[in-house]
Amino acid sequence: MEKYFKYYYQWIEEYAPWGVFSTDREFNIIFWNKWLEINTKKRKEEVLNKNLFEVFPELEKFKDYFLQALEGGSIILSQRFHKYIIPIEIEDKYLKFMQQTVQIFPFMDKEEIKGIITIIEDVTERVKREESYRRQIANLKILNEIQNSIFVLDLNIEEYIEKLFDGILRLINAPLVALFLKEDDKIILKKSKSTLEIKEELLYESNCIIEKAIKEKRTIYISNKKETEIISLDPNSNSILAIPLLRKEDLLGVLILESFEKDAFKREDILNLETIVMQGVLVLENLRLFSALKESEERYRTLTENSLVGVFLIQDEKFLYVNSRFIEIFGYPQIENLNDFLNLISPEDRGRFKERYNMILENRGDFVIDEFMGKKTYNEPIYFEISMVSIWYKLKPAILGTILDITYRKNLEEELKILSITDTLTGLHNRRGFYNLAEHTLGLVKRLNKKAIVLFIDLDNMKWINDNLGHNMGDEALIDTANILRNTFRQNDIIARIGGDEFVVLGIIGEENHKEKILERLINNVKEFNEKEERPYKISLSIGVTVYESEENLTIEDLLEKADKLMYEDKRRKKEI
Repeated sequence: MEKYFKYYYQWIEEYAPWGVFSTDREFNIIFWNKWLEINTKKRKEEVLNKNLFEVFPELEKFKDYFLQALEGGSIILSQRFHKYIIPIEIEDKYLKFMQQTVQIFPFMDKEEIKGIITIIEDVTERVKREESYRRQIANLKILNEIQNSIFVLDLNIEEYIEKLFDGILRLINAPLVALFLKEDDKIILKKSKSTLEIKEELLYESNCIIEKAIKEKRTIYISNKKETEIISLDPNSNSILAIPLLRKEDLLGVLILESFEKDAFKREDILNLETIVMQGVLVLENLRLFSALKESEERYRTLTENSLVGVFLIQDEKFLYVNSRFIEIFGYPQIENLNDFLNLISPEDRGRFKERYNMILENRGDFVIDEFMGKKTYNEPIYFEISMVSIWYKLKPAILGTILDITYRKNLEEELKILSITDTLTGLHNRRGFYNLAEHTLGLVKRLNKKAIVLFIDLDNMKWINDNLGHNMGDEALIDTANILRNTFRQNDIIARIGGDEFVVLGIIGEENHKEKILERLINNVKEFNEKEERPYKISLSIGVTVYESEENLTIEDLLEKADKLMYEDKRRKKEI
């Protein structure tokens, strides 16, 4: 068990996917993991033993939260309220700060708060995904209008291009917007919004933005043309944006936007345009190849089948479509309607999911992202994140959603919680873990009208073992004591190491004479251990036992104090013999 916790601490220091640091009570940094070194560009040697608020002056405004932790409180700062908690140096020029969730809680040693532990989780991708969904709402509505027009009016390609270009102009307003399509291996200007007459010979210049987009087959954004040799359609342009119309590896055309201003197009503008261009390309290709909705749906299916997240489409509470990743996440279940899916969600989460589902269906929100617990086929537990958005499908409201398996992340979070309430040497609960569970147990005793037994146990001669046999052997004696207690008490009993050589046990019992049986079993197990195990020491325990009656108005501190006094009486009797 000791090796496990050493490995776990090493994992947190070297490989944890979030930042972890600790300070003493004066806020001097005493632990700084690799994640923080990489993302703050501050090495461990630069920050250890330095004051946190001198290293990061930006944290001064959050000092009250750290002071609360020193008083025993636990604080979670969410990115929804505090976006820039820890400054991170990142290369993304569009994102000046990383979106973070910060957990601050006390660092306990025995019953004393020695400092604070802070965990910093990077939730940038989650926030970016939420923002991306917001941006795509407008795109989906525009695209749905275009698609519905196609099916209602039976548009041809030229009419569709009019609709697509109109949708682009509704998304962004630029001095020059031009849509070029590839016909017979030549790039032809189809639509433009500009006071400039676009010269055809420009299209074949080697440094022209169109030629570059065609050659590289990717979106190209020039924020300041004067810093490059790129040729624009308008010689006075400063910002140039070129988005190729790609279908797999085939180039269908290029969308060009230019502005006289520098840095004219924001990242959300580019993402919005890329989205509608990507979706528009699908419809354009379908219009060229097919004349019916069925073929168009197959084109969309091809995109989603290779997705790394689960994708589903629900209409009238029936699943019209799920992709292969969705099936893989849940272990190949047969899901036909909403009730089938609800059966995969844990009972305590079903009401919340139905509320989120109805919110989207009734247009009470643009989109929903939430986390749920459920099960796979064969009852294997799973945690998953669901994103849902309302769309129109075949002229009727529907819900388009994605599912992301987050079981691994949740399991890591749970392991970290367990670590915070576990004694690293023995694997028993630590003082914090004991108090967390003890209050719940005493409440249960009152409700069930039962009795509880509390044992305060001290390992005798611990100082002699450390002084004469060494501290490693002292640790072995503590581990041996912990194993004896595990073998003596039930799995439901709370066993904890609350001090250097002090242990406590709390369990629910039925009869008063059960106390003597428990004590006898413990003494016999100690005797059996000493007879069987060849150790340079003998395990000897001083024990204080008290029984808690359900009608008594005592706290766990009162019970421990009584048991502690009885333990010292037992220790004194041994010395008098």
